[in-house]
Amino acid sequence: MYRSIILTFFVFISLNSFGQNDSLAFQFAETNRYLESKDNIVQVKKNKIALLTDSLQHSNFEDRKNEEYKLLVKLTKEYKYFVYDSAFHYGNLALKTAYHLKDASKIAEAKSNISLILLLRGLYKETIDSIQTIDPMVLDQQKRIDFYSVAYRAYYDLSNSRWGYYAPKYREIGNSYVKKIVEEGDPDSFDYILALALKSQNNSASYDVQKYCTSLLNKKDLTPHQIAIANCILGISYLKLQDKEKAKYHLCKAVVGDIQSTTKETLAARVLAELLFHDGDLEKANKFISEAKKDAEFYGSNARQLEISYIQPDIEAAVLKEVEKEKDLVFTVSIIISIFTLLLITFAIIIYRQVSELKRARKEILESNTNLRKLNETLREVSKIKEEYVGYYFNFSSQFIEKLEGMKKAISRQLMTKQYDAIEQELKNYNSKKERENLFEDFDRIFLKLFPDFVNRFNLLFEEKDSLILKDSQCLNTDLRIFALIRLGINDNEKIASILNFSVNTIYTYKTKIRNRSLISNEVFDEKIMEIKSV
Repeated sequence: MYRSIILTFFVFISLNSFGQNDSLAFQFAETNRYLESKDNIVQVKKNKIALLTDSLQHSNFEDRKNEEYKLLVKLTKEYKYFVYDSAFHYGNLALKTAYHLKDASKIAEAKSNISLILLLRGLYKETIDSIQTIDPMVLDQQKRIDFYSVAYRAYYDLSNSRWGYYAPKYREIGNSYVKKIVEEGDPDSFDYILALALKSQNNSASYDVQKYCTSLLNKKDLTPHQIAIANCILGISYLKLQDKEKAKYHLCKAVVGDIQSTTKETLAARVLAELLFHDGDLEKANKFISEAKKDAEFYGSNARQLEISYIQPDIEAAVLKEVEKEKDLVFTVSIIISIFTLLLITFAIIIYRQVSELKRARKEILESNTNLRKLNETLREVSKIKEEYVGYYFNFSSQFIEKLEGMKKAISRQLMTKQYDAIEQELKNYNSKKERENLFEDFDRIFLKLFPDFVNRFNLLFEEKDSLILKDSQCLNTDLRIFALIRLGINDNEKIASILNFSVNTIYTYKTKIRNRSLISNEVFDEKIMEIKSV
């Protein structure tokens, strides 16, 4: 218990260290810090009260009624702004003890305390009835000033809570009690200046209120409760003058003072909440009205709960409306985001398709280019082959015609001279086999000129033992010559047989024998032959 008191003391010190900053934003931040520490401060209050109640329960006051009375008054004052039921309970016990002591001063003091408690509860009639039974002249000066303070406040509150016809009457009675304080009190005391401030407030003299409250706040020895009262009155005064920023500033300070003094019967939080609500700051308004309601319920103040009930529904409705707006906004934003997401997905699909089309088109272009290159190479090769073999054809044809021309002239001369034996000899001199061998030699020479690597590439298709070795590097054998013709595009066996002067079966046999010896399948053998490049 003592540990928590010490802890809260350091909390007060740390929080007060921030009080040097006078900005409104800082005051709201400081108020929030105190609101967060509120439960700890209340616990310290409860611990202090527990010590007093423990003393009351475990002490024998049979012959010490004066001490019992003093302890009951202490408990009454501790509960006065904290919990109504407990304050009223101990106030009545103190009054009974005062009657038991038959002490008029103590009876008047106890009644004065009970009157304030009834006033804080909002029981105006009962408060006035109690005040009217008190003889202030039996009280000492300070307690008499305390009684006058309760009385003027009761009549001022009553004037503000009733319709206009009776308000001036109650205000005048309140003014009369303030006059008594002015006549009997210390002009430099808190109660004296506060009475003038409240009189000015209830008589619409706002500038005088500021003067008196500023004077109070300049005092160095004020309790947190007194600071809260002065700031609350000053804040309300600025509010009446439409200086809302200063009103908020002082009401924040009042809320902090109420928390420090564990005052549950409070006005500042409710006024600040209403001001913030009208300024459109719904979040803060809802926070402070909730705090005001909790305090009013904790204390048990009917008047404060009634005041709060007028404004809280409006604040909650506005907050609910704002929440609905935020929901609508979130819903709208979610729809917009969904639409954008769908658009992005749609664009992504379109772009993906376009990229796919581009890739496909690029692939087709690359394939076309490859095919064109191959075609160009084939055309170049064909052109080269045609060039070589057409030249060879014209050269061979020219030589053959010259031979025929020479033979014709010789036979013509011999016919004219009737040398028939010479004609026969001339015909015998023509050797068709030799001519065909010359043809093959020329074919081989031209082919190997076009395909110089043909024999090496051909041998790669066989095992080393089956490779073909030529005696003359410029002449092909029959096996190679058959596939040389195939490389030139002559695939028909009859044509190959006619060129090489073999039967079709012989050509077929040669081709089959060669393919069967190769390292690759017969189906792809010819394809590999066609892959051999020309120069």
